[in-house]
Amino acid sequence: MESDSGNGVKAHGYKTIVYIICMVAALGGLLFGLDQGFIANSLDTLTQHYKFEVHDKESYSAILATGGIFGALLSGLFARFLGRKRSLVLAGFIFTAASALSALLPPLPMLSVCRFALGFGVGIASFIVPLYLSETAPAAIRGSMGTLFQLMITIGIFVISLSNVFIARVFIGPTTSLPLMFLTITLFAALMFAGSFILPESPRWLMLKGRKDRAVAVLQRTLGTQAEIDKEIGEIEEALHGPQGAGFGIVFRGYFFKVLLVGVLLQMFQQLVGINMMIYYAPTIFGYAGMTGLIAMMTVPTVNMLFTFPAIHLVEKWGRKKLLYVGAIAMIITMLAAGFAFQSIGSVSDPSLIGDAPKTLLLISVIIYIFGFAVSWGPVVWLVCSEIFPLEGREVGMTITTMINWTFAGLVMNYALSFMSRFGNASIFYVFAGFCVIAILFVAAFVPETKGITLEKLEFNLKKGVRLRNLGNR
Repeated sequence: MESDSGNGVKAHGYKTIVYIICMVAALGGLLFGLDQGFIANSLDTLTQHYKFEVHDKESYSAILATGGIFGALLSGLFARFLGRKRSLVLAGFIFTAASALSALLPPLPMLSVCRFALGFGVGIASFIVPLYLSETAPAAIRGSMGTLFQLMITIGIFVISLSNVFIARVFIGPTTSLPLMFLTITLFAALMFAGSFILPESPRWLMLKGRKDRAVAVLQRTLGTQAEIDKEIGEIEEALHGPQGAGFGIVFRGYFFKVLLVGVLLQMFQQLVGINMMIYYAPTIFGYAGMTGLIAMMTVPTVNMLFTFPAIHLVEKWGRKKLLYVGAIAMIITMLAAGFAFQSIGSVSDPSLIGDAPKTLLLISVIIYIFGFAVSWGPVVWLVCSEIFPLEGREVGMTITTMINWTFAGLVMNYALSFMSRFGNASIFYVFAGFCVIAILFVAAFVPETKGITLEKLEFNLKKGVRLRNLGNR
Protein backbone atom coordinates (compact mmCIF):
# COMPACT_ATOMS: atom_id res chain seq x y z
CA MET A 1 0.00 0.00 0.00
CA GLU A 2 1.39 3.36 -1.01
CA SER A 3 1.78 6.12 1.53
CA ASP A 4 2.18 9.82 1.19
CA SER A 5 5.42 11.45 2.18
CA GLY A 6 3.72 14.46 3.66
CA ASN A 7 4.12 16.71 0.66
CA GLY A 8 1.55 15.17 -1.62
CA VAL A 9 3.94 12.74 -3.26
CA LYS A 10 3.30 9.03 -3.20
CA ALA A 11 6.22 6.94 -2.08
CA HIS A 12 6.23 4.92 -5.30
CA GLY A 13 5.06 7.51 -7.82
CA TYR A 14 4.95 11.09 -8.99
CA LYS A 15 2.52 13.84 -8.19
CA THR A 16 -0.75 13.99 -10.10
CA ILE A 17 0.42 16.96 -12.17
CA VAL A 18 3.16 14.79 -13.66
CA TYR A 19 0.57 12.36 -15.01
CA ILE A 20 -1.43 15.29 -16.39
CA ILE A 21 1.72 16.43 -18.21
CA CYS A 22 2.06 12.91 -19.63
CA MET A 23 -1.55 12.99 -20.78
CA VAL A 24 -1.11 16.31 -22.58
CA ALA A 25 2.08 15.01 -24.20
CA ALA A 26 0.17 11.95 -25.39
CA LEU A 27 -2.64 14.12 -26.74
CA GLY A 28 -0.15 16.40 -28.50
CA GLY A 29 1.50 13.43 -30.20
CA LEU A 30 -1.87 11.81 -30.84
CA LEU A 31 -3.19 14.94 -32.56
CA PHE A 32 -0.04 15.08 -34.68
CA GLY A 33 -0.76 11.51 -35.79
CA LEU A 34 -4.50 12.06 -36.21
CA ASP A 35 -3.94 14.91 -38.64
CA GLN A 36 -1.10 13.16 -40.46
CA GLY A 37 -3.02 9.90 -40.86
CA PHE A 38 -6.40 11.45 -41.66
CA ILE A 39 -6.08 11.38 -45.44
CA ALA A 40 -5.41 7.69 -46.10
CA ASN A 41 -8.86 6.28 -45.33
CA SER A 42 -10.87 9.46 -45.87
CA LEU A 43 -9.63 10.26 -49.37
CA ASP A 44 -12.39 8.32 -51.16
CA THR A 45 -15.04 10.02 -49.00
CA LEU A 46 -13.50 13.44 -49.65
CA THR A 47 -13.40 12.66 -53.37
CA GLN A 48 -17.09 11.73 -53.39
CA HIS A 49 -18.11 15.00 -51.76
CA TYR A 50 -15.65 17.44 -53.33
CA LYS A 51 -15.15 15.66 -56.70
CA PHE A 52 -11.36 15.49 -56.36
CA GLU A 53 -9.15 14.71 -59.35
CA VAL A 54 -5.70 13.17 -58.80
CA HIS A 55 -3.94 16.53 -58.37
CA ASP A 56 -6.72 17.77 -56.07
CA LYS A 57 -6.03 14.80 -53.78
CA GLU A 58 -2.31 15.58 -53.72
CA SER A 59 -2.82 19.31 -53.18
CA TYR A 60 -5.25 18.89 -50.30
CA SER A 61 -2.97 16.32 -48.65
CA ALA A 62 0.13 18.50 -49.03
CA ILE A 63 -1.48 21.60 -47.48
CA LEU A 64 -0.85 20.07 -44.04
CA ALA A 65 2.88 20.09 -44.72
CA THR A 66 2.77 23.72 -45.87
CA GLY A 67 1.10 24.68 -42.61
CA GLY A 68 3.65 22.59 -40.72
CA ILE A 69 6.49 24.57 -42.29
CA PHE A 70 5.06 27.88 -41.08
CA GLY A 71 4.14 26.44 -37.68
CA ALA A 72 7.69 25.16 -37.18
CA LEU A 73 9.14 28.47 -38.38
CA LEU A 74 7.22 30.49 -35.79
CA SER A 75 7.38 27.96 -32.94
CA GLY A 76 10.71 29.29 -31.67
CA LEU A 77 9.21 32.76 -31.36
CA PHE A 78 6.07 31.42 -29.69
CA ALA A 79 8.16 29.38 -27.25
CA ARG A 80 10.33 32.34 -26.32
CA PHE A 81 7.78 35.17 -26.11
CA LEU A 82 4.48 33.46 -25.28
CA GLY A 83 6.00 30.75 -23.14
CA ARG A 84 5.64 26.98 -23.47
CA LYS A 85 2.22 26.72 -21.81
CA ARG A 86 0.51 29.46 -23.82
CA SER A 87 2.01 28.02 -26.99
CA LEU A 88 0.35 24.70 -26.12
CA VAL A 89 -2.93 26.52 -25.51
CA LEU A 90 -2.58 28.16 -28.93
CA ALA A 91 -1.90 24.82 -30.64
CA GLY A 92 -4.90 23.23 -28.90
CA PHE A 93 -7.16 26.10 -29.96
CA ILE A 94 -6.01 25.87 -33.59
CA PHE A 95 -6.56 22.09 -33.64
CA THR A 96 -10.05 22.43 -32.16
CA ALA A 97 -11.25 25.36 -34.26
CA ALA A 98 -9.91 24.08 -37.59
CA SER A 99 -11.23 20.53 -37.19
CA ALA A 100 -14.64 21.73 -35.94
CA LEU A 101 -14.98 24.13 -38.88
CA SER A 102 -13.97 21.34 -41.28
CA ALA A 103 -16.81 19.22 -39.88
CA LEU A 104 -19.27 21.77 -41.30
CA LEU A 105 -18.09 20.74 -44.81
CA PRO A 106 -17.39 24.29 -46.00
CA PRO A 107 -16.52 25.06 -49.65
CA LEU A 108 -13.20 23.58 -50.76
CA PRO A 109 -11.19 26.85 -50.45
CA MET A 110 -12.25 27.19 -46.80
CA LEU A 111 -11.65 23.47 -46.17
CA SER A 112 -8.14 23.97 -47.53
CA VAL A 113 -7.61 26.91 -45.16
CA CYS A 114 -8.66 24.65 -42.29
CA ARG A 115 -6.20 21.99 -43.47
CA PHE A 116 -3.44 24.61 -43.53
CA ALA A 117 -4.41 25.66 -39.99
CA LEU A 118 -4.26 22.06 -38.80
CA GLY A 119 -0.79 21.80 -40.33
CA PHE A 120 0.18 25.02 -38.56
CA GLY A 121 -0.96 23.49 -35.27
CA VAL A 122 0.95 20.28 -36.02
CA GLY A 123 4.08 22.34 -36.71
CA ILE A 124 3.72 24.04 -33.33
CA ALA A 125 3.02 20.78 -31.49
CA SER A 126 5.98 18.98 -33.06
CA PHE A 127 8.28 21.69 -31.65
CA ILE A 128 6.63 22.78 -28.39
CA VAL A 129 5.41 19.55 -26.79
CA PRO A 130 8.81 17.77 -26.58
CA LEU A 131 10.41 21.05 -25.45
CA TYR A 132 7.80 21.55 -22.73
CA LEU A 133 8.18 17.99 -21.47
CA SER A 134 11.96 18.12 -21.37
CA GLU A 135 11.82 21.29 -19.27
CA THR A 136 8.96 20.31 -16.96
CA ALA A 137 8.90 16.53 -16.39
CA PRO A 138 11.11 15.12 -13.59
CA ALA A 139 14.56 14.15 -14.83
CA ALA A 140 13.96 10.43 -14.25
CA ILE A 141 11.19 10.29 -16.88
CA ARG A 142 12.25 12.96 -19.39
CA GLY A 143 13.61 10.39 -21.84
CA SER A 144 10.54 8.20 -21.66
CA MET A 145 8.30 11.21 -22.19
CA GLY A 146 10.10 12.05 -25.42
CA THR A 147 9.69 8.47 -26.59
CA LEU A 148 6.00 8.51 -25.62
CA PHE A 149 5.43 11.55 -27.82
CA GLN A 150 6.90 9.78 -30.87
CA LEU A 151 4.98 6.60 -30.13
CA MET A 152 1.70 8.46 -29.81
CA ILE A 153 2.13 9.91 -33.29
CA THR A 154 1.96 6.39 -34.72
CA ILE A 155 -0.95 5.52 -32.43
CA GLY A 156 -2.78 8.62 -33.69
CA ILE A 157 -2.26 7.52 -37.29
CA PHE A 158 -3.63 4.08 -36.41
CA VAL A 159 -6.64 5.42 -34.47
CA ILE A 160 -7.78 7.84 -37.19
CA SER A 161 -7.27 5.23 -39.91
CA LEU A 162 -9.36 2.69 -38.02
CA SER A 163 -12.10 5.16 -37.07
CA ASN A 164 -12.34 6.49 -40.62
CA VAL A 165 -12.74 2.95 -41.97
CA PHE A 166 -15.50 2.27 -39.43
CA ILE A 167 -17.30 5.55 -40.09
CA ALA A 168 -17.14 5.12 -43.88
CA ARG A 169 -18.63 1.64 -43.63
CA VAL A 170 -21.41 2.51 -41.19
CA PHE A 171 -22.33 5.91 -42.64
CA ILE A 172 -22.02 5.53 -46.40
CA GLY A 173 -23.09 9.04 -47.42
CA PRO A 174 -20.17 11.54 -47.38
CA THR A 175 -22.35 14.32 -45.94
CA THR A 176 -22.71 12.20 -42.80
CA SER A 177 -19.40 10.34 -42.66
CA LEU A 178 -17.07 13.29 -43.36
CA PRO A 179 -18.32 15.44 -40.45
CA LEU A 180 -17.94 12.48 -38.09
CA MET A 181 -14.36 11.93 -39.29
CA PHE A 182 -13.48 15.55 -38.57
CA LEU A 183 -15.33 15.50 -35.24
CA THR A 184 -13.15 12.59 -34.10
CA ILE A 185 -10.15 14.91 -34.33
CA THR A 186 -12.16 17.73 -32.73
CA LEU A 187 -12.90 15.59 -29.67
CA PHE A 188 -9.24 14.87 -28.92
CA ALA A 189 -8.26 18.46 -29.79
CA ALA A 190 -10.79 19.85 -27.33
CA LEU A 191 -9.36 17.61 -24.59
CA MET A 192 -5.86 18.92 -25.28
CA PHE A 193 -7.09 22.53 -25.41
CA ALA A 194 -8.88 22.24 -22.06
CA GLY A 195 -6.07 20.30 -20.42
CA SER A 196 -3.39 22.78 -21.42
CA PHE A 197 -5.02 25.52 -19.31
CA ILE A 198 -4.35 23.65 -16.06
CA LEU A 199 -0.71 22.86 -16.83
CA PRO A 200 2.07 24.79 -15.11
CA GLU A 201 4.44 26.92 -17.13
CA SER A 202 7.90 25.54 -17.80
CA PRO A 203 10.16 26.40 -14.84
CA ARG A 204 13.10 26.96 -17.20
CA TRP A 205 11.15 29.54 -19.22
CA LEU A 206 10.08 31.26 -16.00
CA MET A 207 13.72 31.44 -14.90
CA LEU A 208 14.68 32.85 -18.29
CA LYS A 209 12.13 35.61 -17.68
CA GLY A 210 13.45 36.30 -14.18
CA ARG A 211 10.44 34.80 -12.38
CA LYS A 212 12.26 32.59 -9.90
CA ASP A 213 9.45 32.57 -7.32
CA ARG A 214 6.99 31.20 -9.88
CA ALA A 215 9.54 28.65 -11.09
CA VAL A 216 10.00 27.41 -7.53
CA ALA A 217 6.22 27.20 -7.13
CA VAL A 218 5.98 25.03 -10.25
CA LEU A 219 8.72 22.71 -9.03
CA GLN A 220 6.94 22.42 -5.68
CA ARG A 221 4.00 20.98 -7.61
CA THR A 222 6.06 18.48 -9.60
CA LEU A 223 8.99 17.46 -7.38
CA GLY A 224 8.86 15.60 -4.10
CA THR A 225 11.34 17.22 -1.71
CA GLN A 226 12.90 20.59 -1.06
CA ALA A 227 16.32 19.09 -1.82
CA GLU A 228 15.11 18.11 -5.31
CA ILE A 229 13.71 21.59 -5.83
CA ASP A 230 16.92 23.30 -4.71
CA LYS A 231 19.00 21.03 -6.95
CA GLU A 232 16.78 21.71 -9.98
CA ILE A 233 16.85 25.48 -9.42
CA GLY A 234 20.64 25.36 -9.02
CA GLU A 235 21.06 23.46 -12.30
CA ILE A 236 18.80 25.89 -14.14
CA GLU A 237 20.68 28.89 -12.75
CA GLU A 238 23.99 27.30 -13.76
CA ALA A 239 22.69 26.70 -17.28
CA LEU A 240 21.53 30.30 -17.50
CA HIS A 241 25.14 31.45 -17.14
CA GLY A 242 25.93 29.69 -20.43
CA PRO A 243 24.97 30.80 -23.96
CA GLN A 244 21.26 31.50 -24.27
CA GLY A 245 20.75 31.46 -27.99
CA ALA A 246 22.81 33.07 -30.70
CA GLY A 247 19.96 33.73 -33.14
CA PHE A 248 19.98 32.79 -36.80
CA GLY A 249 23.41 34.37 -37.23
CA ILE A 250 24.90 31.18 -35.81
CA VAL A 251 24.15 29.51 -39.15
CA PHE A 252 27.15 31.34 -40.61
CA ARG A 253 29.59 29.91 -38.08
CA GLY A 254 31.58 27.15 -39.76
CA TYR A 255 31.22 24.48 -37.07
CA PHE A 256 27.46 25.01 -36.84
CA PHE A 257 26.88 25.12 -40.60
CA LYS A 258 28.55 21.71 -40.98
CA VAL A 259 26.39 20.00 -38.41
CA LEU A 260 23.31 21.85 -39.70
CA LEU A 261 23.89 20.23 -43.11
CA VAL A 262 23.89 16.83 -41.43
CA GLY A 263 20.54 17.57 -39.78
CA VAL A 264 19.05 19.03 -42.95
CA LEU A 265 20.07 16.07 -45.10
CA LEU A 266 18.88 13.55 -42.52
CA GLN A 267 15.43 15.16 -42.47
CA MET A 268 15.41 15.41 -46.25
CA PHE A 269 16.23 11.72 -46.71
CA GLN A 270 13.68 10.77 -44.06
CA GLN A 271 11.02 11.98 -46.50
CA LEU A 272 12.71 11.02 -49.77
CA VAL A 273 12.72 7.34 -48.81
CA GLY A 274 8.96 7.55 -49.39
CA ILE A 275 7.28 7.15 -46.01
CA ASN A 276 4.58 9.78 -46.48
CA MET A 277 3.52 8.25 -49.79
CA MET A 278 2.75 5.13 -47.77
CA ILE A 279 1.13 6.94 -44.85
CA TYR A 280 -1.13 9.06 -47.07
CA TYR A 281 -1.74 6.95 -50.14
CA ALA A 282 -1.37 3.26 -49.16
CA PRO A 283 -5.06 2.41 -49.82
CA THR A 284 -4.82 4.14 -53.21
CA ILE A 285 -1.60 2.31 -54.10
CA PHE A 286 -3.03 -1.04 -53.02
CA GLY A 287 -6.11 -0.19 -55.08
CA TYR A 288 -3.91 0.17 -58.17
CA ALA A 289 -2.92 -3.47 -57.58
CA GLY A 290 -6.49 -4.61 -57.15
CA MET A 291 -6.30 -4.87 -53.34
CA THR A 292 -9.12 -3.38 -51.28
CA GLY A 293 -10.75 -3.85 -47.89
CA LEU A 294 -9.17 -3.81 -44.45
CA ILE A 295 -5.81 -5.15 -45.65
CA ALA A 296 -5.38 -2.19 -47.99
CA MET A 297 -6.67 0.32 -45.45
CA MET A 298 -5.07 -0.82 -42.19
CA THR A 299 -1.78 -2.57 -43.07
CA VAL A 300 0.42 0.54 -43.04
CA PRO A 301 -0.93 2.28 -39.89
CA THR A 302 -0.96 -0.99 -37.93
CA VAL A 303 2.58 -2.08 -38.84
CA ASN A 304 3.87 1.48 -38.36
CA MET A 305 2.51 1.60 -34.82
CA LEU A 306 3.56 -1.91 -33.75
CA PHE A 307 7.15 -1.67 -35.01
CA THR A 308 7.81 1.69 -33.36
CA PHE A 309 7.89 -0.16 -30.01
CA PRO A 310 11.15 -2.10 -30.66
CA ALA A 311 12.89 1.12 -31.73
CA ILE A 312 12.61 2.35 -28.14
CA HIS A 313 14.91 -0.50 -27.05
CA LEU A 314 17.09 -0.92 -30.13
CA VAL A 315 18.17 2.72 -30.36
CA GLU A 316 20.24 2.31 -27.19
CA LYS A 317 21.28 -1.30 -27.75
CA TRP A 318 22.38 -1.10 -31.41
CA GLY A 319 23.10 2.60 -31.74
CA ARG A 320 21.81 5.21 -34.17
CA LYS A 321 23.94 4.48 -37.25
CA LYS A 322 23.40 0.72 -37.24
CA LEU A 323 19.64 1.23 -37.14
CA LEU A 324 19.83 3.72 -40.01
CA TYR A 325 21.82 1.19 -42.06
CA VAL A 326 19.46 -1.70 -41.30
CA GLY A 327 16.38 0.39 -42.04
CA ALA A 328 17.74 1.75 -45.31
CA ILE A 329 18.80 -1.68 -46.56
CA ALA A 330 15.36 -3.10 -45.73
CA MET A 331 13.71 -0.21 -47.58
CA ILE A 332 15.94 -0.61 -50.65
CA ILE A 333 15.07 -4.29 -51.02
CA THR A 334 11.35 -3.77 -50.45
CA MET A 335 11.04 -0.73 -52.74
CA LEU A 336 12.71 -2.70 -55.54
CA ALA A 337 10.36 -5.63 -54.83
CA ALA A 338 7.30 -3.36 -54.86
CA GLY A 339 8.43 -1.86 -58.16
CA PHE A 340 8.87 -5.36 -59.60
CA ALA A 341 5.36 -6.28 -58.40
CA PHE A 342 3.86 -3.36 -60.30
CA GLN A 343 5.95 -4.17 -63.36
CA SER A 344 4.54 -7.70 -63.23
CA ILE A 345 1.04 -6.25 -63.15
CA GLY A 346 1.85 -4.13 -66.18
CA SER A 347 -0.97 -2.15 -67.76
CA VAL A 348 -3.84 -4.38 -66.65
CA SER A 349 -6.87 -2.11 -66.39
CA ASP A 350 -9.25 -4.62 -64.77
CA PRO A 351 -8.14 -5.23 -61.13
CA SER A 352 -9.93 -8.60 -61.11
CA LEU A 353 -7.43 -9.89 -63.71
CA ILE A 354 -4.40 -9.22 -61.49
CA GLY A 355 -2.89 -12.45 -60.13
CA ASP A 356 -2.20 -13.28 -56.50
CA ALA A 357 1.60 -13.40 -56.84
CA PRO A 358 2.22 -9.65 -57.46
CA LYS A 359 -0.38 -8.75 -54.83
CA THR A 360 1.34 -10.94 -52.24
CA LEU A 361 4.76 -9.57 -53.17
CA LEU A 362 3.49 -5.99 -52.87
CA LEU A 363 1.86 -6.63 -49.49
CA ILE A 364 4.94 -8.30 -48.00
CA SER A 365 7.17 -5.56 -49.41
CA VAL A 366 5.08 -2.82 -47.84
CA ILE A 367 5.00 -4.55 -44.45
CA ILE A 368 8.79 -5.01 -44.36
CA TYR A 369 9.31 -1.47 -45.70
CA ILE A 370 7.22 0.02 -42.87
CA PHE A 371 9.10 -2.15 -40.37
CA GLY A 372 12.40 -0.86 -41.76
CA PHE A 373 11.30 2.76 -41.44
CA ALA A 374 9.53 2.47 -38.08
CA VAL A 375 12.56 1.04 -36.28
CA SER A 376 15.08 3.39 -37.87
CA TRP A 377 14.56 6.49 -39.98
CA GLY A 378 11.29 7.39 -38.28
CA PRO A 379 12.43 7.89 -34.67
CA VAL A 380 16.23 7.98 -35.13
CA VAL A 381 16.39 11.04 -37.38
CA TRP A 382 14.49 13.17 -34.86
CA LEU A 383 16.67 11.82 -32.06
CA VAL A 384 19.97 12.56 -33.83
CA CYS A 385 18.79 16.07 -34.75
CA SER A 386 18.03 16.75 -31.09
CA GLU A 387 21.54 15.62 -30.09
CA ILE A 388 24.00 17.08 -32.60
CA PHE A 389 23.42 20.83 -32.25
CA PRO A 390 25.44 22.91 -29.75
CA LEU A 391 23.44 24.46 -26.94
CA GLU A 392 23.49 28.04 -28.22
CA GLY A 393 22.09 27.00 -31.60
CA ARG A 394 19.76 24.16 -30.65
CA GLU A 395 16.51 26.09 -31.20
CA VAL A 396 17.77 27.40 -34.54
CA GLY A 397 18.95 23.98 -35.68
CA MET A 398 15.71 22.25 -34.69
CA THR A 399 13.62 24.96 -36.35
CA ILE A 400 15.47 24.71 -39.67
CA THR A 401 15.59 20.91 -39.76
CA THR A 402 11.91 20.61 -38.82
CA MET A 403 11.01 22.99 -41.65
CA ILE A 404 13.08 20.90 -44.06
CA ASN A 405 11.21 17.78 -42.97
CA TRP A 406 7.84 19.39 -43.64
CA THR A 407 9.03 20.84 -46.96
CA PHE A 408 10.05 17.47 -48.39
CA ALA A 409 7.02 15.79 -46.86
CA GLY A 410 4.91 18.25 -48.84
CA LEU A 411 6.82 17.52 -52.05
CA VAL A 412 6.22 13.79 -51.68
CA MET A 413 2.54 14.27 -50.89
CA ASN A 414 2.04 16.76 -53.71
CA TYR A 415 3.64 14.80 -56.54
CA ALA A 416 3.75 11.06 -55.73
CA LEU A 417 0.45 10.07 -57.37
CA SER A 418 1.06 12.31 -60.40
CA PHE A 419 4.52 10.79 -60.82
CA MET A 420 3.04 7.30 -60.81
CA SER A 421 0.38 8.37 -63.29
CA ARG A 422 2.92 9.85 -65.68
CA PHE A 423 5.81 7.37 -65.47
CA GLY A 424 4.05 4.17 -64.40
CA ASN A 425 3.16 2.76 -60.99
CA ALA A 426 6.52 1.00 -60.60
CA SER A 427 8.59 4.11 -61.23
CA ILE A 428 8.16 5.86 -57.89
CA PHE A 429 9.37 2.80 -55.97
CA TYR A 430 12.61 2.68 -57.93
CA VAL A 431 13.13 6.39 -57.25
CA PHE A 432 12.70 5.90 -53.51
CA ALA A 433 15.06 2.89 -53.59
CA GLY A 434 17.67 5.12 -55.23
CA PHE A 435 17.32 7.71 -52.47
CA CYS A 436 17.79 4.93 -49.89
CA VAL A 437 21.12 4.04 -51.52
CA ILE A 438 22.26 7.68 -51.41
CA ALA A 439 21.09 7.92 -47.80
CA ILE A 440 23.30 4.98 -46.79
CA LEU A 441 26.35 6.59 -48.40
CA PHE A 442 25.56 9.88 -46.65
CA VAL A 443 25.20 8.19 -43.23
CA ALA A 444 28.49 6.33 -43.70
CA ALA A 445 30.40 9.46 -44.68
CA PHE A 446 29.00 12.16 -42.40
CA VAL A 447 26.62 11.04 -39.63
CA PRO A 448 28.19 10.49 -36.18
CA GLU A 449 27.23 7.69 -33.80
CA THR A 450 25.80 9.53 -30.79
CA LYS A 451 24.99 6.54 -28.58
CA GLY A 452 26.42 6.75 -25.07
CA ILE A 453 28.15 10.14 -25.40
CA THR A 454 27.18 13.32 -23.61
CA LEU A 455 25.86 16.30 -25.53
CA GLU A 456 28.67 18.37 -24.04
CA LYS A 457 31.30 16.00 -25.48
CA LEU A 458 29.63 16.12 -28.90
CA GLU A 459 29.68 19.93 -28.76
CA PHE A 460 33.33 19.97 -27.65
CA ASN A 461 34.36 17.69 -30.52
CA LEU A 462 32.38 19.77 -33.02
CA LYS A 463 34.01 23.03 -31.98
CA LYS A 464 37.44 21.38 -31.88
CA GLY A 465 37.12 20.54 -35.58
CA VAL A 466 36.67 16.76 -35.33
CA ARG A 467 35.34 15.21 -38.55
CA LEU A 468 31.55 14.97 -38.54
CA ARG A 469 31.33 11.19 -38.60
CA ASN A 470 33.79 11.00 -35.67
CA LEU A 471 31.98 13.46 -33.39
CA GLY A 472 30.78 10.59 -31.20
CA ASN A 473 34.31 9.38 -30.49
CA ARG A 474 35.29 9.83 -26.86
